[in-house]
Amino acid sequence: MIFLLIVIVAIGMYAWGHKISALVIFFFFITSGFNLIPEDMMENYFFSKGMDYAIITIIGMVIIDSFCIKNYWKPDKLLWLILVFYAFLILCVAYNKFVIGISWTEIIRTARYNVLWITAYLVFRNLSREQLIYLMKCLFWITVVCAILYLFQIVLNTHILDGTGKGRAILFGMKFPRFYNQPDMLQIFTFMAIYFNPHKGSKKILTTAILVAALLGAFHRSLVGAFFIAIVLGYIIQLPRLRRIKMLTFTSVFLAFVIVFAGYKFIHSRTYIDIQHVVSGNLLDVEIDVEDMQNSTFTFRMLHLLERNQYLLDNPKSMFLGAGLMTEDSKLTGSIFDFNIGLSDVLSEETVQLDSGDISYSILFLRYGYLGTLLVLALYIFLMVYFYKNHKDRIGLFSFMYLIVVIIISFFSQILTLPISFLAPLITYNIVRKNKLEYE
Repeated sequence: MIFLLIVIVAIGMYAWGHKISALVIFFFFITSGFNLIPEDMMENYFFSKGMDYAIITIIGMVIIDSFCIKNYWKPDKLLWLILVFYAFLILCVAYNKFVIGISWTEIIRTARYNVLWITAYLVFRNLSREQLIYLMKCLFWITVVCAILYLFQIVLNTHILDGTGKGRAILFGMKFPRFYNQPDMLQIFTFMAIYFNPHKGSKKILTTAILVAALLGAFHRSLVGAFFIAIVLGYIIQLPRLRRIKMLTFTSVFLAFVIVFAGYKFIHSRTYIDIQHVVSGNLLDVEIDVEDMQNSTFTFRMLHLLERNQYLLDNPKSMFLGAGLMTEDSKLTGSIFDFNIGLSDVLSEETVQLDSGDISYSILFLRYGYLGTLLVLALYIFLMVYFYKNHKDRIGLFSFMYLIVVIIISFFSQILTLPISFLAPLITYNIVRKNKLEYE
């Protein structure tokens, strides 16, 4: 009940003009209490996780604003794109309910986070530039505190933030504990620390060092690689045009050699042979070894995606509207799907069919098909292109770099399906937009 009371307080604060404080509470719910509160503590008869409270909170904010702000629903370019995505979702939901026969409860459980695209955008769009910047600063300070706690985990070798994933990493011959529960907002605020830090002098250096250390401290190779790629691209696009062309040419030539060398090794690897078997439908010819997959995560992810993609190819009705919005524990899941590639459920020891934390596109393909996946990517790409066009604005620059990381690690995580991945860019999009309007 306490969390429901917090929702009521947040909506009341928003109605009385304390909008930033209310939105901080909204992000508190989205991030499971800023990564400090286990989700099972937020469960009650109606809600299963913090996101449910966040959705109710922001819907309440939209209802309040729609009665108080003139032309509140007036569409713009991004809102039109979101509405196109929602038109698809309506068709997708209807197909799942009336053709596949999935219950409303399961459909809501699997697709409810999408409501945050339009609700969050409407709320952020109608805040002032100063309010949005202040909100980003508040979330920045919170993330710095969470990053400090995350680093303490490594020093103390014990969990502080919510999450149980843990391993070991070897660096320079030394073993370090590797925790997988990084703060949810760490990535974007690391770039903010570098390019738009609220502090100056020693505080700027300290907060930047803390956030970068926390980002690198999980020893995620894909994240570390994506981070440095983004830093390099961010540096290149800030160069004068002639130097930028020279740098891009040199980089392209270098990458061409790397791709040719890597491609030659790839087509002579076991991974390539396994992928050929999956594409040709000969899955039984693939040697599936869970321990081997854990040591070769790229192979696992590609096979995971290709097996689910093969299902769409074999079931044309699923290609455009997805294979289903059922939950992992649904009876329909076991009767419809029989995937061999995937992690094993801890309790049942059976292969997890729908959910995956290893690659975004397996989830998107099965849930929304090719068309839905394309529309989701269109939303991210719209923001990415907008930030690139406005990279001279420091907020636009770090937002563009953050989305580079999102796109890269979408092949190594479920990041495209996490609300926090698009919520922060929706804030910075409106800040940059209002900056442009101010100087026009």
